[in-house]
Amino acid sequence: MGTEIQLTIGHVSLDYAKNDMGNDYGFLFQDGDLTRWRSDAINYDYYQNNPEEQSELAAHEAAFARPLNRVLPRLQLLGYTLEHARAEYESLVDSTMETTDDDLPDEAEAASILTFEEFCSLACRYPLATLASDYIDFDTPDRAAIAQGRLANDQDDIRRLPWGGSSNSYWSEASYLSDKLCILSAPAMLQVFGTNPANAEVEVIWQFGPLVNAGWAAREAFQCGARRTQSILVATEGASDARIVSRALEILRPDVADFFRFIDVEERHHFWGTGNLVKFAEGLLRIDIQNKVLFLLDNDAEGVDAYRKLQELRLSANMHAMRLPDLDELRSIPARGPEGVSVCDINGRAAAIECYLDLNIIGYPPAQIVWSNYKKDVDAWQGALEHKESYMKHFLEQTSRGVSKGYDVSKLTRLLDALIDEASILHDPLEQRSTTLDD
Repeated sequence: MGTEIQLTIGHVSLDYAKNDMGNDYGFLFQDGDLTRWRSDAINYDYYQNNPEEQSELAAHEAAFARPLNRVLPRLQLLGYTLEHARAEYESLVDSTMETTDDDLPDEAEAASILTFEEFCSLACRYPLATLASDYIDFDTPDRAAIAQGRLANDQDDIRRLPWGGSSNSYWSEASYLSDKLCILSAPAMLQVFGTNPANAEVEVIWQFGPLVNAGWAAREAFQCGARRTQSILVATEGASDARIVSRALEILRPDVADFFRFIDVEERHHFWGTGNLVKFAEGLLRIDIQNKVLFLLDNDAEGVDAYRKLQELRLSANMHAMRLPDLDELRSIPARGPEGVSVCDINGRAAAIECYLDLNIIGYPPAQIVWSNYKKDVDAWQGALEHKESYMKHFLEQTSRGVSKGYDVSKLTRLLDALIDEASILHDPLEQRSTTLDD
């Protein structure tokens, strides 16, 4: 008979393989998601009758499990967005129309197929946690209607689905939904189910213990976390940038932090300044590096100039450059120059990464910028934040075990959102990347 392995959400199967590992879904999970999960594939009577084998039961039940709302950010970063699910669905609609008996697709028939929005509505009509999963015996009177559960009332909509390879093999409400509606890839279906907030806490489960126990795969094949081909090297101007962003990801975006790698965060930094960072990019282009690299630049005059130079290099698809985002809070910051102190917009002129921290520290004066030199290439003055090392030290102290109460992370949060958006572009081959200075 063999042994199956499935990726499920609740009791709904999204993908499966038999006597083989199948698709690797370890990237959906992180450390801490390894757990034990009861399985119909396990003979619990055997363990009951052989107590000396009880120690093996934990390995037999081994699985990764994670709530859907903590899986979706990982999918989003990798480019598995709801828009990708839409594109996948529309491709399936096109394929369905191409296989019609008529030489030309019938407009009325095409119009009858569910739109993507209608498909999402049907798939999410019943919260996944409420779907019945009890096995309905084949000799049960009216078995088909009973096994279909509430979906028996939705046949008009189900008949309007594009052809997705239904096997008409089902034994419960949950398995019927899987057979008829799970017609897209597992990542796409997870995005579809995520459109219903009621599904947020439903567990996504990849149980591998039975397959390993049966000898079809090695335990070492099942690892959680971002794969090397999925991780992104973030190249920054200095070590402080790397330390701050790395710590911020760990604290504020832990569900995707493992997708980002940094250069010498704790030891040293080989690419001090924007000039060396641009040279680093030139070197990577020459050797045609295949790793995904994101160059993260300050939102100051030096950063604007370096960003322009990186765009002129015409970076390959696996490399991208970004500046720290413009923020309204940085449009009215005191700045000191030859003519005294005045309130200025420091976006694009003096907003180094320390400006995105909480700038209120007891014992220090209000945050202030000091203008230093004029950058002719971008027609802007370069400035720097006074006491920036103190702001960084304060941030690292406040976040050593989480975010301290009262510490303002609002600017950092928007910085991370921008970083993650840029990272998702690196994973999205359909995304048209802008080469203009204004992102």
